Amino acid sequence: MLDDLEKLAEIDGQGLLDTLEDFPEQIESVVEELKLNLLPFKPDEIVVAGMGGSGIIGDLLKSFLANRISIPIYVVKDYELPHFVSKNTLLFIISYSGNTEETLSAAEMGIEKGAKVVAISSNGKLENMCGGKGVVFIKAPSGYHPRAAIAFMFVPVLEFLSDILVYDPDVAIIDTLSELRNLRDKIKKSVPAAENEAKRIAQRIHGKIPVIYGHSIYNAVANRWHTQFNENAEILSWYGAIPEMNHNEIVGWAGDDRSSDFVPILLREVNEDERITKRIEITKKLAFPQCEDIIEVSAEGETRLARIMYLVYLGDYVSLYLAALNGKDPGPVKVIDRLKEQL
Repeated sequence: MLDDLEKLAEIDGQGLLDTLEDFPEQIESVVEELKLNLLPFKPDEIVVAGMGGSGIIGDLLKSFLANRISIPIYVVKDYELPHFVSKNTLLFIISYSGNTEETLSAAEMGIEKGAKVVAISSNGKLENMCGGKGVVFIKAPSGYHPRAAIAFMFVPVLEFLSDILVYDPDVAIIDTLSELRNLRDKIKKSVPAAENEAKRIAQRIHGKIPVIYGHSIYNAVANRWHTQFNENAEILSWYGAIPEMNHNEIVGWAGDDRSSDFVPILLREVNEDERITKRIEITKKLAFPQCEDIIEVSAEGETRLARIMYLVYLGDYVSLYLAALNGKDPGPVKVIDRLKEQL
């Protein structure tokens, strides 16, 4: 069924697979077109506020930079900012729609506290709120679902931090584009399932509840897989981290007879810490003996950014193929819309 392009187009009524196929070009366009003229600013800390598809930007940024910069990064997914936010804080306010209630509240608090605010949205109240208040506003192109607009929110944050010399991007973007294009040629919708890793993973998940585990820089990616399964494929899932799960969840896996209803997905890399490798191999034996399948996915890329985005891209494709197998149009999120209407 996943090789029937007409059927895929019929289910994917808003063309999310086509949008995803353009992901490398979206990143490239941001790098080429973004113009920032900034004064040097050395923050004491970085705070990223956002929810849902916009909020994952903070998680990815923290995973990518946590061990590369000397200042802390905090992610806020709520109405209020931490008390420590001040004029020495670099505050990213990210809301693709520009109308996210929690994020607008955080933006208002950040402006009142005098933080250095950088806002990213496609339109909405956030753009109006930032006008004339010394806020750096970066406008994203409209017409995307927030969860499908990651290039227009994540890359500007990286470029901004590079411009103010918070970190040196070296060849990260170039390597990322190369890896993503190579991956796309292997997993896009025109590639048959027999040769398509993303389609095969979706088939292995179908009918099960996926549980995604990352480690170190891939914890945020595990969250991305989880939320994409929720929104695109309309299924329950959860995510966790190794080694943390070795101190709690492993007991549930080993002791609950219902563990056969789930499929663990392990996000890995070739050069992972040997201590992590040992833990994963032992965990597979102790925690997952009742599971019919264990899915292991390895990141590719020379740089940390390339490896993170490789797994993000692969997971996005898997979620859309899983939506097709479930007969679900991945575009609408009606229950979220109804919740917002009732707030």
